[in-house]
Amino acid sequence: MPTIKDIAREAGVSHGTVSNVINGRGNVSVEKIQLVWQAAEKLGYKVNSKAQSLRQGQDRSIAVLLPSIEDRRWAAMYEVFQNEFIRNLVTLSSGTLIAQAIPMLATLVLSRLYSPSEMGEWGVFSSYASILAVISRSCLLDAAAYYRAETPELPIVLLSRESRALENVMYAAFDPERMGTDIAWHLRRKGLRRIGIFTEPAAFPDTALFLNGFRTVCADETSVLDCPNHQVDLRAFELFEEDEPFDAIVCTDQRRESAVRAACAYASRRPLPLIVSAAPRSAVTDPLALAYELDYKRLAHRIVKALLARLETRSPLPPTLFMENNGFRNQVPVPQLTESNLRMLTMASPSTTALKRLLPHLEKSTGIHLELTVLPSLRDVYEVIQSSGSGRYDLIRMDVAWMDELAKKLFRPLHQIPFDWDGLLAQTLPEFGDSYTSVNGERICVPYDPSTQLMFYRRDLFCDPTYKRMYFEAYRRELEVPKSFEDYNRIAGFFTRSLNPASPVQYGTTVAIGNVVVSPSEFLPRLFEQGGKLFNAKGQITVDTPEALAALKNYRETYACSDRTVHDIWKNVLEGFADGSAAMTVVFINYASHMLNSKMSSIAGKLGFAPVPGGRPLSGGGVVGITRSCAHPETACAFLSWLYSNQTAPAFTLLGGLSPCRSAYSNRDIKERYPWLSAAAAFPAPSAGAEVPITATSASCKWRISWQPMCSGQSSASVRRRRPLRRRKRKWTHILPQIRNFSDNGAA
Repeated sequence: MPTIKDIAREAGVSHGTVSNVINGRGNVSVEKIQLVWQAAEKLGYKVNSKAQSLRQGQDRSIAVLLPSIEDRRWAAMYEVFQNEFIRNLVTLSSGTLIAQAIPMLATLVLSRLYSPSEMGEWGVFSSYASILAVISRSCLLDAAAYYRAETPELPIVLLSRESRALENVMYAAFDPERMGTDIAWHLRRKGLRRIGIFTEPAAFPDTALFLNGFRTVCADETSVLDCPNHQVDLRAFELFEEDEPFDAIVCTDQRRESAVRAACAYASRRPLPLIVSAAPRSAVTDPLALAYELDYKRLAHRIVKALLARLETRSPLPPTLFMENNGFRNQVPVPQLTESNLRMLTMASPSTTALKRLLPHLEKSTGIHLELTVLPSLRDVYEVIQSSGSGRYDLIRMDVAWMDELAKKLFRPLHQIPFDWDGLLAQTLPEFGDSYTSVNGERICVPYDPSTQLMFYRRDLFCDPTYKRMYFEAYRRELEVPKSFEDYNRIAGFFTRSLNPASPVQYGTTVAIGNVVVSPSEFLPRLFEQGGKLFNAKGQITVDTPEALAALKNYRETYACSDRTVHDIWKNVLEGFADGSAAMTVVFINYASHMLNSKMSSIAGKLGFAPVPGGRPLSGGGVVGITRSCAHPETACAFLSWLYSNQTAPAFTLLGGLSPCRSAYSNRDIKERYPWLSAAAAFPAPSAGAEVPITATSASCKWRISWQPMCSGQSSASVRRRRPLRRRKRKWTHILPQIRNFSDNGAA
């Protein structure tokens, strides 16, 4: 394999220059970076990341010891730990006590398969001079004392409810006793008496607590079958050897549930009894399954947070990290309705697509048949609302910005409809407040897919050392996420290939322009950043103030760094970013799921997000109301109950919609799929910037008049010829960079 000296000789640079380039240090010119990587590619050099980490003193590890990652509980936690800590995996093969108790160990230190016969039971640990902490779910009854004796200095996290006090040992778990009590009461309320319980060995502390909780409610006619995991499939058949069948079988994990279902299919002539199973919390669950949910991913994230705090501050771990159980999801109530048909008007959007996919569940669970009328754009919806055609609909989804003008005229006030509106709205995030429900203090509608603006960018480009160096040479500034729209346009120009031939993407940004709905959404954040106001003292919209003219100029510069296509709907703006042709965009997040879910998306794993430049985003999204013409408002209320339920809201959001409900925002699967939701959870009020962001018809008409002078006297060609940025001359503009990621597995 070629050495650094070989590369230096081939590239005609110093040994230190090659070292700086390979280690990502930014004090090397673009030309020399080019020469080094070209030489490395020619000689077949690959960076040994393991050796690199050792040289840099960064070889640190968290040892994660789990019974089996086939079990969904531990798989959920392992996924979180892997994302936070782990690059290489080490698996101990079976054959010894320690291997049976701890068959999976993941660490950064070792990168090949080891067995206890090679290293001995604790030979593994003796090799881990750089292990920083241990996370374990062990079958050893004295696990804490055992690990502490072997690793006296390391912080240890045990995934168990047991709380034996030992220095720097933290117990992290849910409440198994509460789970036992909750499940027992649930079965008793159903009138079920003869219960089978299929669980891990009763000697385990968590199992003993679960059984104790269950027996405090259902002590009689309860039969317990406990066994280790490797006997589950065989022992499950014993549950069907009883002369009198069980009314219900409780399984403490889903592996046992699967074994029970299989055993019943083979060994029982009777129907499958009711099965209750403890399960990891997820966004989408089988509505017919009776699952008691525990959020293992959230527990894993809290463990990571506690360990990082311990490693950074050297303070002791807290003795316990006990989380509340999530429990059973509320079943969607089956309403008693005189009319089961509803008609709803909405526009094409990711939320509409998600709702369409869930309509079969709506009909199966409530009996309601919802007929959707989907129009292409907000303007089309607005025209229908303003016409007599709106009387055909029972429900209408409209933009939140139209509430002041249209809501009272269109929707029936909520206090006129008998329903538990306080209970329904209590399920939403409190940040929405009255902004998505009330006009002049009167409740008129409810949130449907409330949204705010956010900036999205290509993290891989912003973090690339070559492009960072190029940007620095051009502007004597670091390439960082823009804080202002001036910074935004400078970076957009850098990543626009017509202005910088070395750009890896065609355009610096995508931008919405072309109608009175999307254009103000681009203009107003720029205006508010300048400290401008939309209305003058007479309440008229003005765009000839110095602040407005500066905002319009900035908007035009942004447009010049885009593909200059008229994107009059947000979906088109996002597609230009999702296909990898642009470096940045600013959009409303109720459309953002399209970036990842689109078949044409090429930016998965490369996406970064940040507040809108200037810090004055607009709120948007939609509300839904019951129209004054709705003949059966009780059916509309039943639909809203279904939409807000903790069965539907997470599924709606996972499918690309944007539910206002807490159950969606607190779901770890959804946060991992759409990580920007956590950053955007604190929505600004729709009047952010002390101005209504986008008003309805009257404002729209004035916008149509005021928008034209921006380009008056200029053809589209003349706009395109304008250079939006003054850029320093740089000698690398005609060099197309050849960026390579060299790893142990070759160039990526």
